[in-house]
Amino acid sequence: MSVIMRKKFVFVEGVATADAVFDAFGKSENELFENSALALTSIMIDPKTLKSKVRKEFSLEEKDLQGLLFSFLEQLIFLKDAEQFLPKTCKVIVSENKLTVKCRGETIDYKRHKLGVDAKAVTYHKFEVKKEKLGWRARVVIDI
Repeated sequence: MSVIMRKKFVFVEGVATADAVFDAFGKSENELFENSALALTSIMIDPKTLKSKVRKEFSLEEKDLQGLLFSFLEQLIFLKDAEQFLPKTCKVIVSENKLTVKCRGETIDYKRHKLGVDAKAVTYHKFEVKKEKLGWRARVVIDI
């Protein structure tokens, strides 16, 4: 399982039809959340094309880590839908069942950005967060 040490995330095929699926990795819970945000953004746009012009901050609280990751990704989709904001980076601090997030990114510029697919929602299908030998892993299915 040395993939955790080298990759931030990988896209997974053959799990769900007409959905995007990724496994995100992290040495810590914070890194797992940050890499999950990067994977989600990568579905919608090449993050390298985003600039760190706008800052968004928010906090969340849930009953467990899995619920926290689910709500975090849903919040990022909400920001994309409501404000056309996509994060280039997110700095995440997980403390028990609470989360504080500082993202930097920008509003979608349809003339400059080459968009991928539109992430509509996070699903509970195959959704999981696991502590493994070398760190953390999350499996996430995104409805597109």
